[in-house]
Amino acid sequence: MLHEQDASLLLHNPDDPTSLYRMDLEVGKVVEDWKVREDLSLKAFGPESKFAQMTPERTLLGVSHNALFRIDPRLSGDKLVESQYQQYTSTNQFSAMATTEAGFIAVASEKGDIRLFDRVGIRAKVLLPALGEPITGLDVSADGQWILATCNTYLLLIDVRIHDGKYKGRLGFQRSFGKDVKPRPKRLQLKYFSETGT
Repeated sequence: MLHEQDASLLLHNPDDPTSLYRMDLEVGKVVEDWKVREDLSLKAFGPESKFAQMTPERTLLGVSHNALFRIDPRLSGDKLVESQYQQYTSTNQFSAMATTEAGFIAVASEKGDIRLFDRVGIRAKVLLPALGEPITGLDVSADGQWILATCNTYLLLIDVRIHDGKYKGRLGFQRSFGKDVKPRPKRLQLKYFSETGT
C-alpha cells in the first residue's frame, strides 16, 4: 500500500504476519520494520480513509482473523493502538477491509459475511450475512454507498444506502437496516461459452 503522500510503500510478508515494512520510495529500500503486536497475525491492512495514503496521515487500519484495530508507526515498541482495538470472541476469519472517504470501514471474512463500522474500536453497526463463498478482496466507493466484494468465481455489488423508513438516505455504516430491508447483493459473474456456443 502506498503511504505518506505516496513517498512510502508498506509491505507485508505472509511469513512474518506480525510486522509491516516501510519502503522509502526515494531511497528504494526498506527503512523500517513495524511490529504490530507479537501475538497478532495481520491478515489485511488499509488507509484510515479512502485516499488517506495521498496525505501526510501516518496511521492506518488493520485486521487479524478476529479483530479490527488502528496501527500508529509513531508508537515505541508495538504499533497497535490498544484503545482502538476491537476483538471478537468468536473466530470470524476476517480476510479483507476497505474504507470510505469519511473513514467508515467495511471488513469481510472468509465466511463470506461483511461487517460495517462507523469507526474503529467499537462493534459493527451492521452484519451483512454470507452468501456462501469466502471474500478475498473488498473495495468501497468514496461516498460509502457501494461495496464491491471479490469471491473466487464472482463479484458481489452491494448498495448499503437505506432507501426506506426513518433513516432513509443514511448508510449502513451509520445506522442498522430495518428487519425487512436488508440490502440485496447483485452477483456479477462471467458466463462461459464453449466453441459450440453453449
